[in-house]
Amino acid sequence: MWHLTERMKPRGVFDAIVIAHNGKCANSLLASAGIPFIARQMKRLELSPIWALLAAFDDPLPLPKYFEGAFVEGVDSLSWMANNTKKLFPLQSHGPHCWTFFSTAAYAKRNKVPQENIPNVKAEKVTREMLQGIEIALGLREGSLQKPFYTRVQLWGAALPTNSPDIPCIFDPYGRAGICGDWLLGSSLEAAALSGMALAHHTADYCASGGSNPDDFVMGLHKEFTPIDGHDIGQFPGSELLKEQDSASSEPAFV
Repeated sequence: MWHLTERMKPRGVFDAIVIAHNGKCANSLLASAGIPFIARQMKRLELSPIWALLAAFDDPLPLPKYFEGAFVEGVDSLSWMANNTKKLFPLQSHGPHCWTFFSTAAYAKRNKVPQENIPNVKAEKVTREMLQGIEIALGLREGSLQKPFYTRVQLWGAALPTNSPDIPCIFDPYGRAGICGDWLLGSSLEAAALSGMALAHHTADYCASGGSNPDDFVMGLHKEFTPIDGHDIGQFPGSELLKEQDSASSEPAFV
């Protein structure tokens, strides 16, 4: 049984616990939790950084009216762009045009700083270079992109996994603890949902069994992690079916 507390206040007694988190915070929680196999697997996870830029423009960017977002290829400082205004307010014809832009993982790694205390000079540099990346992606001449009236940039220091055990969940029947998360199957909303459901069913089956044969419910405690491929902001099953372009091209492209 698990007796959980928060800031020295009891929060209840539970048959099992679920860890739906990763990175340094999760590792800190698990360090003294008495579930070494779970902690070891969590430490094997490697995460990449990404810069995120929010920019608001007075006028629409030179793109089709229906455009909501796209992966960007061939631009060092840009991997994803999304039209938040079009996504949230598709019928809006006036007002600000708000966009979110993500950098590539490689760019973020070269420009990594403490995300809790980003130096102004670094924030200005990243903002400038990501806006230049937008110009390149849109095929605009240098300096011709309209100046946003508002920008905010933030480093996502532990953004997405670069390796994965490629299993839906991890479960330790002896410690009565499990792990779920999108990173176990790659990194996507679909992976997150499948992982959560898999661990819920597995944990319920274990509890229903009465725990008489715990070895039958061991899952992923010794599974090796392997590198994963995909976009810098995650893996999206089926997206490759939409991609019909020459992989050897060096020109920036939307996917």
